[in-house]
Amino acid sequence: MKIIKFLNYAIFPFLGVIGFVGVVNAMPAPYAMCAYQGEVTWSFGGSSFSCNALLSAKVNCSGDMEIVAAGFVVGNAPCPFLFFGNFPWASNVAAIIAGGATINTDANGYGITSVNDAAGSPFAGGLLNGVGGSTSSAVACDTGSTVNVPDSIPISGIFSYTGATLGATGLANLGCTPVF
Repeated sequence: MKIIKFLNYAIFPFLGVIGFVGVVNAMPAPYAMCAYQGEVTWSFGGSSFSCNALLSAKVNCSGDMEIVAAGFVVGNAPCPFLFFGNFPWASNVAAIIAGGATINTDANGYGITSVNDAAGSPFAGGLLNGVGGSTSSAVACDTGSTVNVPDSIPISGIFSYTGATLGATGLANLGCTPVF
């Protein structure tokens, strides 16, 4: 009986919130789901550190990109103390390929940071400038349609909310899978 009460009061409402947020902000199919990975360097408050980052992004046939997950390769200290949220983050693949793009890590407009430390303190958020300048490859985004996606995502930018900087010579495209 205690387990059922726990599920009713703790888990199910939590799942409901996640489902609501996901439905409101989800990019509808069809799209290409792409994975990117590479070494990034963070700088904030006088300290700097590097680690291996992972991103998952949806790209529709119009070239809209939603980053739907971000994290670090397990075992790469000191980055595991950072937590990512406030998804999806938004950008445009044509702008990333051309260079000088931004990634909006507060695309929902809540005014909150998207990267926090283990204590919940704001680390980075808002618009990340200095994104892109890449070659591209065509991938399926719909039955019979393709979209060009960046082969890598170089970054040399500053987050608008906190002034944290992020640098990456290029998050390499590990591959894309069409979702219909």
